[in-house]
Amino acid sequence: MPVIDPDRYRRDGYQLLPELLTDEDRRRAVAFFDDLDGAAEVAPSYEPEYDEGGGVRRLRKLRRLLWNDPQVWGPLLNRAGVTDLARQVIGDGAGVVFHAAFLKPALVGTEVALHQDQALWTHTYPGAFSVWFALTEVSPANGGLFGSPGSHSGGQVPHRDRPEYRWHASLDAAEDGLREPVQFELRPGDGVMWDRFFAHGSAANTSPADRRGMVVVFADSSAPGFAAKDHFPLDALHALGAE
Repeated sequence: MPVIDPDRYRRDGYQLLPELLTDEDRRRAVAFFDDLDGAAEVAPSYEPEYDEGGGVRRLRKLRRLLWNDPQVWGPLLNRAGVTDLARQVIGDGAGVVFHAAFLKPALVGTEVALHQDQALWTHTYPGAFSVWFALTEVSPANGGLFGSPGSHSGGQVPHRDRPEYRWHASLDAAEDGLREPVQFELRPGDGVMWDRFFAHGSAANTSPADRRGMVVVFADSSAPGFAAKDHFPLDALHALGAE
């Protein structure tokens, strides 16, 4: 199981998780997404999004990974130790509510503007945290990944639509009184976890190499009034094994 510093996580809103995936599992994930990226058609159940430019159309995002392919992703998540991590951070009532790929393709990968996840979700997910897996190198050279330390501490910050950005409402660190975001420079297989109110984003990928990542989100499904579009209980995930 990944080792975290609870005090630091509560203070900063995030925690780096080095060497979260084995290289074998990382390669397995990359190959899975390569196959879908090269497919003539992707099943609607993945709710795919695309980036386009210069006559190129590439996968940008895939959703509901665990629900589409539980026998692929369940064992991988268990081997990474994130099931046990969720039990440590949230408790036995934890469950997966999102599992997605962020593929940021070479040359055409678009930015993800600074945002808090909870602000973009339809439902309120008590105690939610995300684990983001680096499937390739992650650095400013390929769009990277950044976040504003402590941005979770005040809860949800009002987000605004930007005419030039089509994906979702967003934040501006300076205008919204947040600390300057820091870059997460990750090696393939590294990870980072963050609180549902932690502000984060990434830049466009203008490099010749894909910047690929995957995220799983856990929430406290035992909380009063819990509701979710999708919910994969922790016990059901654990039952998928690690082989």
